[in-house]
Amino acid sequence: MTKHELPSKLIGPSAEVSAGTAPPSPWLGLRTSERFFENDEVSSLIQRGLFYARAGVPINFQGTAGRGKTAMAMETARRLGRPISVMTGNDWISAEDMIGKEVGQTTTSVVDKYVQRVRRSESSIRFDWEGSILARAMREGHALVYDEFTRSSAQANGILLSVLEEGVLISTNRLAKRECITAHPEFRIILTSNPHDYAGVNASPDALLDRMITFQLTSYSIDTESGIVAARTGLAPEVSRQIVQLVHDLHASAAPERDCSMRASILIAQIAAMRLQTATLSDALLAQITADVLAGRGISLSTGQIAKHLSKRNAVSTGGSA
Repeated sequence: MTKHELPSKLIGPSAEVSAGTAPPSPWLGLRTSERFFENDEVSSLIQRGLFYARAGVPINFQGTAGRGKTAMAMETARRLGRPISVMTGNDWISAEDMIGKEVGQTTTSVVDKYVQRVRRSESSIRFDWEGSILARAMREGHALVYDEFTRSSAQANGILLSVLEEGVLISTNRLAKRECITAHPEFRIILTSNPHDYAGVNASPDALLDRMITFQLTSYSIDTESGIVAARTGLAPEVSRQIVQLVHDLHASAAPERDCSMRASILIAQIAAMRLQTATLSDALLAQITADVLAGRGISLSTGQIAKHLSKRNAVSTGGSA
C-alpha cells in the first residue's frame, strides 16, 4: 500500500514544515494573493483582464462553481494598484443599497433657561444618510469587485447602466448629499457571475452585458489545477496532482455529465495536508476522504472502489517507471 511521506517543504506562503507544525490556516479571507498560483494559462487571463480594466472597460469572470472566479477578480483588482472595495450580490439588495439610503433620524433639542421666568426651546431633526459601497468606490477611485452580481435583482443591477457607460451614479432621493456622483478617473469595476441556469441567479439585462467583457472560465488543465490546489493547501505538488487526477478520473467514470469543480480537490488536499503534518497518508485513508467528499456532491463511490482505482494507477505508474 502506497504511503506519501511528510513533505519537507510546502508550496505557497508557508516556509519549512516539520512534524507538529500547525498547518496553514484554511481561512483565506480576501487575501487570496497570499496563495495565488500563476502559470502561463492563468497569467494569460490575468493580463488580458488587466489590459481591458486599465482601459476603463468593466470585466466579468463567469463560470460554474469552483472555477476560481473570485480569486481571479481579486488578483486582477490587486494588480491595478488601487484600494479594493468588495460587494456581493444577493436577492435582498435593492436600488437603494446600490445608491445609498436613509438609515434613521437624529433629533436635537435645546432648552434655554437663562432668564428665570422665560423658557425657550429649539429642536431640529437631521436625516441620517448611509452611502453605498459603490458610491464610495466611485468617489475615491477604488477597484470595485462585485462578486456574484447576477444574484442581485435586475432592478438593482440596472443602476449600473449609467455607471458602466458614463461613469455616473444618479440618485433621485432628496436626502442624498449629492444627486450625481461622477466616477474618479481611477475607478474600475470587476464582476463575477455564474451561468444563468444556476439556482438563485437572475438574468442580466442585455444592455448591461453589452457594457462589459466577459471571460468564460470553463476548465483548466490538470497542471494548472494541481498548481492551484498545491498553492491553496500547502500540499506537495506531486500529491496535489495525484488528488486532482483522481477526482477527474472518478468524475469521468461515475458522473460524466457533471462539472468537475476544483473545490472537491482542494477540500481533499486540505485534509491530506493536515494529516501529513504528523503522519503518513495511505491509499486507504485517501480513498476514504475522497469518498466522503464526493458523496456530498452526488457521486456515490465506495472506499473500496476508489482504493482499487488508486491501486491500478499506482501499478501503471510503477510499471511505466520500471
